[in-house]
Amino acid sequence: MPDLIEDSLREARGNSARFMNRVRFFLASGFVGLYVFVKYFLKLETLDRTFSLILAYWVGAGLLWYFSRKNNVVLRWSRVAIGAVDIPTATLIQWMNLPYSESAHATVMFTLSIYVFLTVMSSFTLRSHHLFICAAIAVAGFLLLASRVDLTIVSYIVAPLMLIAAAWMMSQLPRRQTALIREAAERKARRDRLARHFSPGVAELIESHEDPDEGEACELSVLFCDIRGFTRMSEAMEAPDVVRLLNEFHGTMVDTVFRHGGTLDKYLGDGLLAYFNAPARQTDHAERAVRCALAMIEDLDRFNGQRLKNDNAEPIRVGIGVHSGQAVVGEIGAIHRREYTAIGDTVNVGSRLQELTRQFESDVLVSEPVIRQIEPDSGIRFESAGTVAVRGRTQEIEVFFPGLA
Repeated sequence: MPDLIEDSLREARGNSARFMNRVRFFLASGFVGLYVFVKYFLKLETLDRTFSLILAYWVGAGLLWYFSRKNNVVLRWSRVAIGAVDIPTATLIQWMNLPYSESAHATVMFTLSIYVFLTVMSSFTLRSHHLFICAAIAVAGFLLLASRVDLTIVSYIVAPLMLIAAAWMMSQLPRRQTALIREAAERKARRDRLARHFSPGVAELIESHEDPDEGEACELSVLFCDIRGFTRMSEAMEAPDVVRLLNEFHGTMVDTVFRHGGTLDKYLGDGLLAYFNAPARQTDHAERAVRCALAMIEDLDRFNGQRLKNDNAEPIRVGIGVHSGQAVVGEIGAIHRREYTAIGDTVNVGSRLQELTRQFESDVLVSEPVIRQIEPDSGIRFESAGTVAVRGRTQEIEVFFPGLA
């Protein structure tokens, strides 16, 4: 999360710096155009004394804009150009113009408006200290120019106060923008985290509420799915092929889980854990889990058919265990790396049932607590496979083979 926020702030500051560099070049171009207009259309020589400086500033603004688009180091350092270049250049130009100005007082007041504009523009750096530094440089520039003009004591006081007030008001903008960027980055991280676990509909529902940071105990139907013989299969494959196969397999299985409203807890190498009834409540969570397991077998058949058609590869077989019971769900992990997950005996039993599918030579095994919650007219039939001892439990559990009626 901190990295995402810093990246977002860095991107926003970079975009703001590009904007300021573009504005600087266009304004400098405007001053050059103004000189051409005054010189050749109005036949005045008012700006002749400072035109070389204006032209140099225009060239510098153009080069800064160009290279900041090509080089991130230049872009990063361009933030200081307002205080280091723009305000001093404006001060120097007006200092040179003052002795020849028809109204020195008007020249100083016009320069004050330039200072205010540049101070406001410095807020786009999204750094409050840059803003106040620029305001301080502007105040110094104003006092320097004012020392050559007969200003009233009120002007000496009001003008600096106006610059400081403008800086203070605009300092709220970087703080607010930074807060908004942090909030947006946190929302993006939250959406990304939700997308890893939940179907889009469930993710949207959760996003409209508070984060499920606090754990809660609830009844879940858990589903464990694992590829049979994957170690043997992967030994005959190249590493990129293994990764591609797992990605395609998980993509197919997760789509099936999400289609049935399930939550993806985690990937388990060549398998996965999903559950139903959390975080969104589902009165039919047991039926959803069983239907999801049966649909996964059907989708896997189609997946295998496509693989055989394209690669003539060995078909994949899976074992799926489904169990219902109480569990604890919530955000678990270190503050910088948390995952929404489920823990408890119910999860352990679901894993054991998946392991027992080999013993029963069945693709899917379902426990008795699951079928107890499914209506008889659900369209799902169950065939008892007897009771089995489950590692980690003292009592045996009855298991069933599910199928569609």
